[in-house]
Amino acid sequence: MTVRESAEAPTAVTAAGAPPRATPRPKRRRPSPGWLYVAPALAVFAVFVAYPIVETIRSSFYDFDGVSPIRDWVGLDNYTEMLGGLDPYFWKAVTNTLLWTVVTVPVQLALGLGFAVLLDGALRGKVVYRAVFFLPAVLSSAVIAFAWGWVFNPDEGVATRVIRAVGGTGQGWLADPGTAIWAAFGVSAWRYSGLFMLFYLAAIQMIPRDLYESATIDGASWWQRVRRITVPQLRPMTVLLTLFGVIGAFREFEVVYILTRGGPAHATDLLSIQIFDQAFDLSRPGYAAAIATALLVLTAVCAVVLLRLMSWANRSVQ
Repeated sequence: MTVRESAEAPTAVTAAGAPPRATPRPKRRRPSPGWLYVAPALAVFAVFVAYPIVETIRSSFYDFDGVSPIRDWVGLDNYTEMLGGLDPYFWKAVTNTLLWTVVTVPVQLALGLGFAVLLDGALRGKVVYRAVFFLPAVLSSAVIAFAWGWVFNPDEGVATRVIRAVGGTGQGWLADPGTAIWAAFGVSAWRYSGLFMLFYLAAIQMIPRDLYESATIDGASWWQRVRRITVPQLRPMTVLLTLFGVIGAFREFEVVYILTRGGPAHATDLLSIQIFDQAFDLSRPGYAAAIATALLVLTAVCAVVLLRLMSWANRSVQ
């Protein structure tokens, strides 16, 4: 054994006799709690949605002018005035709002579905048609209101000229209580049918193509394919768009206010216009908050019913 080997031997024995050293494991980071990911969204919701709702409900129990501090507690007096028939314009606004919803939402659904079915086929220039139909949904409410105000002008409006061309007489569309709300209905249906078309078109393109191919092989006509395949497959989207349409109808304000300001003779008075008038024109924010709370409850009830229908529609399609 050489000197080098004899010097290294004890070291080898010592290393062999020592217990093996454990390899240090990297420290695993503990996953962050789930609430950290949703905290920003919850903060925005709390500041811009939850707090205004709570403050509106609280304000509905007071009577104040919107300038002075909120002091005069009136309890349920605002709701008594609103629901007890002391305010005749409230129930007129409720009737108009419900009529607005019942008329405009089905028309928007029908037009949106019809446009989507036509533009899903082999139609030349369909990209241009899609843009044209969708354009009203992105236009400013003020632009739409002023444009249609010119269309309905009783002297030189487009609608008046068309009626005169076929032998009729001029019509004060927005000045007549019998026609004002129907003219506003037409504007709303025209504006949002393109948006509904876009949603329907996206849903149609997700329907399996083999369903249509099988139906074509079996001899089904175009109308039979639409009625037996397209419409049933679009049932969940129809319920969803109905929910959007109902909420939008309850919130309708700008176009109607610019066109008619709720007139003539409160013929186009909606709940949203009543809230604005009571809060700013009549300086009764407390009573306006009570009407807003009633509108909130009505919207929530309709949303719950439609969400139940959506769940049923999804199960029926599956």
